[in-house]
Amino acid sequence: MDDVQCVFCSIAAESDRTIFSSELCTSFVSTPWFREGQCLVVPNRHVVTPSELNPAEAAAIMAEIGRLGELLDEGFGTGVMQKYQPLQPENGIKVNHLHFHVFPRKEHESGLFPVPEPNSFDGFTKPSDAEVSRVVGRLKP
Repeated sequence: MDDVQCVFCSIAAESDRTIFSSELCTSFVSTPWFREGQCLVVPNRHVVTPSELNPAEAAAIMAEIGRLGELLDEGFGTGVMQKYQPLQPENGIKVNHLHFHVFPRKEHESGLFPVPEPNSFDGFTKPSDAEVSRVVGRLKP
């Protein structure tokens, strides 16, 4: 990955959090997460907006999002989120590197997108190493 100052660019393909890595994209367990099993899919090249992706990167990212979505579905579907908020400063949770959240949906979940409880950065928790390993083991191809 290109930019060593970006936390997502510095995630090694062989990190304990890595689920899948190719020439074009990487998926890994989100730490922190607002839901068990929450993963991130990022282009390996540092970009900020979806319009910066080339067609090959976009296809690779969509394929990985689809693969993770099927594996994470516990019968209630999965969610995918991407938020572009360049004016909001990075804070240890928010990162200015294009990324897609993929997470399992829960039974009787209302609303288009679930939100952390509470609906703030306080709703994110750091999973244990064992929790991360369990998710990686379940989702690795």
